[in-house]
Amino acid sequence: MKALHIYRYLLSWTVLFFLSMPVIHAQDFIDEDFLEKIESNAQPLWNESVPAFTNNQVPAKYEKESAVVMGYRRMVNIDKQSRLNFWKGVQSNLVFIENVRFKIRMHDKNAVEVFSTIYFRYRDKTDGFSARLIKSNGEKVNISLNEAVQIDASTSIPEFFQSFFDQELGTQGQYYKVAIPDLEPGDILEYVTSTRNKLDVSRSGYIEFSPQYEVCSKGYPVLFNQIIMETDSKSYFKSMSFSGAPEFKQENSNEEGIYRYVFTDTDRATEKDVHFINAYTHYPLVKFQVIYSNSDNVKGALIGSKGQIKTGFSMEELAKRAWEDFMQEGRQMYSQYTTVNKMGEMLWNEMKRSGAKDWSEQEFIEKSYYKVRHLVVMRDSYFSDIRAAYLFRYLLMERDVKSDLCISISNKVGTIKDVLFDQEIKYIVKINDKLYFNSTDHSNPGELVESLLGCEAYIINAPDKKGNQEIIPYKLPSSSPEQNLSSYDITASLMPDKKTLAVKRVSTYKGINKNRAIDDALRYTTYMLDDYKNYGGESPGENLTGLAEENFDNTIRTLKEFYKKEKPEFVKRQLQGDYGQSVKSKSFTLQSGGRSRKNPDLVFTEEFELGNRVRKAGKRLLVNINSLVGGQLHIKKDENERQHDISLGYPRTLQWVIRFAIPDGYDVQGISELNQNIDNEAGVFNLVAEQKGQLVEITIRKIYKQKDLPKSSWNNLVSFVDAAYKSAFKYILLVPKA
Repeated sequence: MKALHIYRYLLSWTVLFFLSMPVIHAQDFIDEDFLEKIESNAQPLWNESVPAFTNNQVPAKYEKESAVVMGYRRMVNIDKQSRLNFWKGVQSNLVFIENVRFKIRMHDKNAVEVFSTIYFRYRDKTDGFSARLIKSNGEKVNISLNEAVQIDASTSIPEFFQSFFDQELGTQGQYYKVAIPDLEPGDILEYVTSTRNKLDVSRSGYIEFSPQYEVCSKGYPVLFNQIIMETDSKSYFKSMSFSGAPEFKQENSNEEGIYRYVFTDTDRATEKDVHFINAYTHYPLVKFQVIYSNSDNVKGALIGSKGQIKTGFSMEELAKRAWEDFMQEGRQMYSQYTTVNKMGEMLWNEMKRSGAKDWSEQEFIEKSYYKVRHLVVMRDSYFSDIRAAYLFRYLLMERDVKSDLCISISNKVGTIKDVLFDQEIKYIVKINDKLYFNSTDHSNPGELVESLLGCEAYIINAPDKKGNQEIIPYKLPSSSPEQNLSSYDITASLMPDKKTLAVKRVSTYKGINKNRAIDDALRYTTYMLDDYKNYGGESPGENLTGLAEENFDNTIRTLKEFYKKEKPEFVKRQLQGDYGQSVKSKSFTLQSGGRSRKNPDLVFTEEFELGNRVRKAGKRLLVNINSLVGGQLHIKKDENERQHDISLGYPRTLQWVIRFAIPDGYDVQGISELNQNIDNEAGVFNLVAEQKGQLVEITIRKIYKQKDLPKSSWNNLVSFVDAAYKSAFKYILLVPKA
C-alpha cells in the first residue's frame, strides 16, 4: 500500500501540473436570453440622483490629464435576513448585494485604449449591468452587450471593474468583457452594475470577508470616490486610515438592525512618485474588513464590537488573539478528511521511520523545516504563515526542541501597530538566535524574507492561569548589501558576421536576490523529484515494482520530455525580457539549485546570441559591450521632484564582470572613457574597464546601500541610478590594425 500511495502522490502532482498549464479554448458568449434582462435589472441605478454623476464637466486643473474619474461609488449590503426579498425566507444563506456606479471622461488616445474594453460580472438572472457613452456633443449612446464574451479565470481585471467578493465566491471566471468600437477622446464612459450573491453559513456560521486596501490615488484624478457598507447585527466592521486618507464614518440607517459605514474621498489628484514607492505605506489609504458571525463565540478572531468601527488593536489584544488563533490551528481541516494536528502526527511518524530520533538537534530542526517545505512543493498553493509555523512547531515539540513564537507584519503594508486583519499577522518560529519563516518551494531554513526585514515583532507565549500573557518586543533582523548578491560573469565575442555577439553568462544569486530569481530559474526543472533528500526521506519510486514501477517511470519520462521542450522557450523569453529584443538562446545549464543548506546559492549558465550591439563606421566597429548588463532603470526628468520617502525594498549588490575577446586584426580604443565612480549615502555605481591582452575586461558594481531613504536623498539615488542607465549606451571602438 505504501508504494502505491507514493506513486499516486507523485502522479497527482504531475496531473495537477499539466492541468495548471494555460489552455486555449473558444470564448463563451453571454446567453442572449438574459441580455435584455441584465440591462433592465440595472435601470434603477441610472435613476438615482447623485450629484457626482450628474455633472459632465471636470476642473480646469485636470484638463491635461489623460482621463478624469468623475465618480466611483460602491454600495454593499451584507444581510442574513434577506430583507430585500432576495431568496426570501432562506435563513441559512448570507446574502450580499453590490451596486456600483462609475463615470470617467477620457482626454487622449491612451485613456481611450485603456477603456476600449469594459468588464462586468454576471452570475444570475437577477444581476444587472448597463453601460453608455456621452459623446462630446451630449448625445447618449448605449453600449451593446451582444458581443460580450466570458474571459479566462486567470485574466487580470482592471481595478475599476473588480468586485469586493471575487475571493469569497471564486467568481473570477464569471467575468465578461465587451469592446467599445467607437470610443473617442472627449467621450464620457459610465456604467452601473448590480450583483447579488449568497454564501451558506449554516455550518461554519463565521466568515471573514477578504481584507480590502483602498488606495485613494488612482491612475487618474478622482473627483468622487465613495464606499458604503451596510451590515446586519451579526457582523463586525473594522477600518484604519493612513497618510491623510478619510476615515469611514458611521451613519444612521433607514432600517432597524442595519449598520451603515461610509467612506468618501473627493478631488484626489494622481501621485507623481512612481519609482521606489510603497503605495500602501506612502499613499493615502484606507483598509477595512467585514466579519460575519452568527455566534458570540469568536475566540481567536481579531474583531471589535458589533455595530461599531474598530480602528486598531493594542499589543495585548493582538497577542491574545494571535495566540488563541494559533492554538486553534491544529483543529482546522488540512484536507477533507484530515486535521492539521493529524497531518503533524503523520509527518512525525514518517520522520521517525527515517531515523529522526537519532539525528542531532540541529539536523532535526533543518530536516523538519524541509519536511514541511516538501508538503508545499507537492501542493498547488502555499501554506498560510500560521499553518506552516504550527506544523513546524508540532515536529519540534515531538523532540522537545524549545522554540518561541513570533508575530509581525509585512513591511509592505505597515508596522505591527497597524495590524487590523488576521491575514496580516506573520508567524515566525524562533529557535535560540535563528528564525524560521514560512516556506516557499525553494526556501532554506533560516533564510530571511524581504517583506519582514527589520520589522518590529512580538514574541508571544501562552497566558498563565490568571490570563496574564508575556509579550516581548523583538526586532527582526535586517540584511546588508553583501548578503543579497547578483553576480554575472559574462564572456562575449564577435561572430563571423561582425554583427552578432556570442555570449556566455554565468549567473550567481545569494540571499534575497536569489529568492527573487529562483522561481524562474527552476521553472521546467525536476527539482521536486529530489526534494526528499533534504529531509532524509525515500525516493517516490523507491519501493515500486511491476506495473506501478513501469507507470511511475513513464510518468517521470513524460514530465522530463515536456520540460525539455518548454525550458528552452522559457529561457528565450526571459533573455528577451532582459535585453528588450530578440535573442537566440543556445543552452541553459543549472549548476546549483540553491534549495539546500549544502548548496544555498543559485548558479546557472546561459549561452545565447545577441544582435544590435555592433555598429559599423567604415572598417571600424563600435561595440556596445556595456549593454550586456541588461536593461537599467531610467528615471525621467519630470520625476526630479520627490514627494514621498524612498522604499528600496532591501539593500543589495549587483555586479558584472564582462570579458570581451578582441577579434584578430583589430585594436581597441575608448576603454578609459568608460571608467566612472559614484559613491554616496544612497548607493554606488562603479565601472572599471581595462585591456588585458586580447580581452577587454569591464567590472561593474551597482549597490543599493539601504532599505529605505528619506526623500531628501532622492538626488543621490538618482545620480548613481542614472549613471548606470547612461553607461549601458556607451561603446568601445575596434580599429583595424595597420
